[in-house]
Amino acid sequence: MTRIIVESLLQLIIILPILLLTLKNKKISTLKILIVFVIFFLFNKILCSLPIIYPEVRINNWNANWNWTGKIYAIIGTIIFLLIYRKYPLSDYFFTFKQNKKFLKKGVFLIISILLIQIVTAFYSSSKPLSLETLFFQYSIPGIDEEIAYRGIMLGLLVKVLKSKNLILNPSVWITAILFGMVHGFFLSKNFEVIFEFQPFLWTTVYGLIWGWMTIKSGSILLALISHNLGNGTLSLIQMR
Repeated sequence: MTRIIVESLLQLIIILPILLLTLKNKKISTLKILIVFVIFFLFNKILCSLPIIYPEVRINNWNANWNWTGKIYAIIGTIIFLLIYRKYPLSDYFFTFKQNKKFLKKGVFLIISILLIQIVTAFYSSSKPLSLETLFFQYSIPGIDEEIAYRGIMLGLLVKVLKSKNLILNPSVWITAILFGMVHGFFLSKNFEVIFEFQPFLWTTVYGLIWGWMTIKSGSILLALISHNLGNGTLSLIQMR
């Protein structure tokens, strides 16, 4: 568990310069929100990693290939966070079905575009054996956990304390996207050696930027969540060709 905490702190240190340079102010209230942001990020990662480090805490008894329990724990952790930290309404975290109608067509276009990119990518990647568990997992839970955490809670907290001159250079979107990329491509080994996998980091950061932009423009994580799960599942499905 120490390794996961150190790994998470390193990831936060990397984005710290962007965060400090784009603060709206240095009030105590701003500091408190940043502390909540850091705590949420740490506990989200800890909960997600818990069953990997301690297999005895797994909920599922079957020989699962995917971290179902960690994702479920992370989702439960988010629900507990919302019950405890009731400072803002759910809509401030983009938890709403209501969409910005002016953006809806662009949002659907982005979902289709990302899906097409992932379909092409899948055809150029190595094939994998058929796995119903993989399909069920990728079409369901990753988007729920990661979107409510990164494009929901974390993005919702950061937009309250960071400057934003325009959407393209929105530091809240960039920070959550970079963190999202690092949890997929920046790790510490058991010997505390840094492992950096550039391709997973790059792809997930780019997707994080697009999904963050979609969330800000639509006012909801719904489109990002659909795009996330649809892309993950379809990519896995085609790889099983």
